Amino acid sequence: MINNQLELEVKSFLEGQSGFANLPSSEITRLSQVIRKKKIRQGQWIFDQEDEFEYVFLMKEGHVKLFSMNLEGDMTSVSHIVPQTVFPLRGILQGRKYCYNAVAMCTSEVYILPIKEMRKIIVHHYAFTMAFMRRMEHHLHRSEKLLEKTTCSSAAQRVRQVLDYLNEDYAQTHGTVKKVPFKIFLKDLAVLSATTSETAGSVIKAMKEEKKVLYNNKIISFI
Repeated sequence: MINNQLELEVKSFLEGQSGFANLPSSEITRLSQVIRKKKIRQGQWIFDQEDEFEYVFLMKEGHVKLFSMNLEGDMTSVSHIVPQTVFPLRGILQGRKYCYNAVAMCTSEVYILPIKEMRKIIVHHYAFTMAFMRRMEHHLHRSEKLLEKTTCSSAAQRVRQVLDYLNEDYAQTHGTVKKVPFKIFLKDLAVLSATTSETAGSVIKAMKEEKKVLYNNKIISFI
């Protein structure tokens, strides 16, 4: 049984979300009684690719990396989860297994909602469903935007375009620079750019010399 303090915390969080805020107060109360909160250490895995799809997660604090791997163990996709985000989206309607691995990039907190409850409110609450579809549409738009930015034949140019995407979508202003608030490994940048870690590293080095970026402890800052 969830304690009263946590129940109030969860209700406040849900009421601040564009989709969940459309639910009747009685439904938010019910959900707050089945949602759990979990603190996750940096580097801790939340779920593995091919695990049973039992829960959907609501990001409260921190950052999580989602990535998929092929049978050879090579990373084939990567994305980053920021606060106020529901994840994973792929498979949320009828998936039986997770399509991704999820690992905390820093100490994080998530709310955990059984997937059967998520699917129930998608089916029975029109306003929530429409808000959820808008969220899916936004996610699709971001994916298409990244794809559009990485269709050129030059690997080095693709890396620069992915950096532009990270700057636009994630970077936050800190004084005179904009900083991506989570670590970007060269391997992640390579996967996003469909190139090698060596090429990604070379581009970062060149842009540092051009005084366009800083790259310290895997954190990218745009000057």
